[in-house]
Amino acid sequence: MNIVFCNGKGGTGKTTMAVLLAHALAEAGKRVAVLDLDPQATATNWLRECESGKVAKYDQRQASDYDAVFIDTPPRLDALAPALATCSVAVLVCSPSPADLWTTRDTAAAIRDKLPKSSRLRLLFNGVLSHTVLARELPDLAKRIGVKALTSTISRRQCYQHSAVLGWRALDHDAREELFKTALELITA
Repeated sequence: MNIVFCNGKGGTGKTTMAVLLAHALAEAGKRVAVLDLDPQATATNWLRECESGKVAKYDQRQASDYDAVFIDTPPRLDALAPALATCSVAVLVCSPSPADLWTTRDTAAAIRDKLPKSSRLRLLFNGVLSHTVLARELPDLAKRIGVKALTSTISRRQCYQHSAVLGWRALDHDAREELFKTALELITA
């Protein structure tokens, strides 16, 4: 299963979600890898610098060994076609901010015809502050974008940022549960 994290806008959390959701599945006993297609190589550096080795850096020679491959992409629509061509799920990572919403809508329109017929396009709201107007409006925002949103959302938590330095151990129980729930929904929905 190839899961592509994408958006035409930078700063939406594509890399963070790709790496952390890959780790959630690895912690659950799945064999996972991250394929870093972003020239900034943040996901590659993250895996090299601060993780336990449970998540592999993608190696094409071992592609059949992985239960899931999490693909991090740059914030450029022209670079997405190769990753989308083989994806099972394309995940538009988006915060509930107007700028992210507009770009996410444009990204969805641009990539729909590039997806294999058997793949799914899903929306993952990231950086959600519970009990806010925007949090309550997420279903309506997903309708405006025109993409089915995952039931799971990712809260705004400092520990997600800390995990890039400290690894999985930076996450508290609630953060880990949120990631497990989201990763499970991604591979089953």
